[in-house]
Amino acid sequence: MNKRQRLEYFLAVSLMLILFFVSIFTINSFFKRELMSQQVSYLQKKTTFLSKQLTDNVFLQESLTAQESNLLKEYTESNEERISLLNSEGELFYDTTDKNLDETRAQRPEIKAVIAGADFGSSHRISTTLNVDLLYLALPIKSDGKLIGIIRVSEEASKFSGSIRTFRNFLISIFSLLFLILTIFILLMIRQKNKPLLTVLPFLKRMIKDPEKNRSIIQESSEWNELYETANELSHQMSETYRAYTSTEEQLHSLLNGLMIGVFIIDKNGNLELINAVMRDFLMFTGKPAEKESYLKTINDPTMIHLINQAITEEKNVQQEISLAGSNEERIIDLSLHYFDNDFNNHQIFGVAYDLSQVRRLEKIQKDFVGNVSHELKTPVTSLIGFTETLLDGAKEDPETLNQFLEIIQKDAYRLERLIQEIILLSRDSKNSYEKQAIHLYPFTNEIIQSYQKSIAEKKIQIEIVGDQTLSFTTVYELFQPIIKNLIENAIQYSTIEGHITVTFDTIDQHLNFSVQDTGLGIPLEDQKRIFERFYRVDKARTRNSGGTGLGLAIVQNYSELLGGTVTVESYPGIGSLFTLSLPL
Repeated sequence: MNKRQRLEYFLAVSLMLILFFVSIFTINSFFKRELMSQQVSYLQKKTTFLSKQLTDNVFLQESLTAQESNLLKEYTESNEERISLLNSEGELFYDTTDKNLDETRAQRPEIKAVIAGADFGSSHRISTTLNVDLLYLALPIKSDGKLIGIIRVSEEASKFSGSIRTFRNFLISIFSLLFLILTIFILLMIRQKNKPLLTVLPFLKRMIKDPEKNRSIIQESSEWNELYETANELSHQMSETYRAYTSTEEQLHSLLNGLMIGVFIIDKNGNLELINAVMRDFLMFTGKPAEKESYLKTINDPTMIHLINQAITEEKNVQQEISLAGSNEERIIDLSLHYFDNDFNNHQIFGVAYDLSQVRRLEKIQKDFVGNVSHELKTPVTSLIGFTETLLDGAKEDPETLNQFLEIIQKDAYRLERLIQEIILLSRDSKNSYEKQAIHLYPFTNEIIQSYQKSIAEKKIQIEIVGDQTLSFTTVYELFQPIIKNLIENAIQYSTIEGHITVTFDTIDQHLNFSVQDTGLGIPLEDQKRIFERFYRVDKARTRNSGGTGLGLAIVQNYSELLGGTVTVESYPGIGSLFTLSLPL
């Protein structure tokens, strides 16, 4: 029961109580007044009869004969009434009860009325002499139209007040029963009126609190049946709508979390309404933002905060490419902020962030690749053109010069051919176009080493192969062979005089581990992160003089990834390097 309903019941009961007491008081007063009026009439008749028994001399001489005195005494004894005789001035000269005859009664209401000329005077009060509740009636005694005296009769009110009390008690009982029935009837009517409210209101509150659950009002009421059916239908439709909304919201969140772009929404109060996982990753925010939390607690990049404030303040769309500092590397994103407003002044900022880091990185790699390729191609081509022009200008006539120049031209041509072949190798981006075959690792490795015997002999390098000579590995030969060839070639190229190279292969945890360890120059720690980049050289001058292209380790990493594996390096300057290839069996 709510406050309004309690107020209705309180007002109804209060009104009925007021009506009850007012009715009791009114009817009781009316009955008392009528009863008093009847008693006055009765006394008036008795007093008139009594006054006819007295002569005018009684009032003129203010004395009674013995017969008149006996008459009054007998009347008083038989009727238990008090008789007073007064002169025309209202002075008492005879009273059947009060012996104090010196006191004037001219100021008593009933006496004043008669003296003033009224046909009679009456008064209901407590007697000051007897201290009894009395009803007084005074009649004028006239002679030749002139007031010569006053006769007053009084009787105790208790003679007729008992009737008043009895009637009042009876009246109260009847009216109490009547008003009780009427009050119950009114309360039932109020309850009947509020019945749909008492039923439907809690039903609606539960429906709003848990809109997903379909509820029903199961009550039979011919009067309110249509209302209950409408509420049930409303609950059903609201439940269906909420489920559809929840499903749509879940799909939206799943879609936003599945996107490769960052998305967030900020409301008019600066609170973060939504942020997907990609955007949290952009901001390196590992937790989950609290509901209706200020975006400043999640977004801490100064540039992004400035752009959001600009979009809110200027109420316009903003788009800018910004850089976000990350733990490992800088992340570049294209941030678009869209300002939305409606008729209810409920504006929102919808942010979309595209990760351009990989695009910019690829653009840089492409730019560097083109520049490096151009530089690497230009060097041998310039050498070929220069020596060819020199020979054509007459140097070919000198056999010694001719042979020397031709050797240089041949060396640069081989270098150019090798560079083009390695660029072609790098262009491979799929292993699906090749067939897999079993490779016996020991003879396969030994064959590659034998192809570098000239360089090995010149540097007096000792090479050791450690591994099961019967072990075979099924893979794509066209991708696996360049990996091993480049690792061994790289170890030979950077080994010192009389160095030592160890080639090891074995299978661990369903993976082939193939490692090449040398005792060469080693690689500084700051260069180890970049040695797999195309055309990157630790010692550019020494690599170029040795005929290296800077593409060998890039080919190793690219082909390892195509085969589903990884390649790692562990190196210390002056000690040597260890390259480890891991491929799934």
